[in-house]
Amino acid sequence: MVRVRLTSEAARLIAKLPPEIKQLIRSAIDDLREDPRKGAELAGDLAGYRSLKSRRYRIIYRLNEEERALDIYHVGHRRDVYESLRALLEASLSRRR
Repeated sequence: MVRVRLTSEAARLIAKLPPEIKQLIRSAIDDLREDPRKGAELAGDLAGYRSLKSRRYRIIYRLNEEERALDIYHVGHRRDVYESLRALLEASLSRRR
């Protein structure tokens, strides 16, 4: 079993979801806690991240094996979750420069 950590962005996105979707996401996160490799590995510019499907929503996360932690970076509808994550990562890189 691993510890789950949410970024402030992921926590904000989950808080904005309707109650029934929040419950769906919480249940999926509990499943990930038991089996962190359940999600599919992403490729290309999102290599290193994994994505778990939960109906029409996706949970984007990374597994930190050294710390036995699961870091959830983004949660959103399948239609735009990957584009939103890319934009978030680009903005994060721009702030570091």
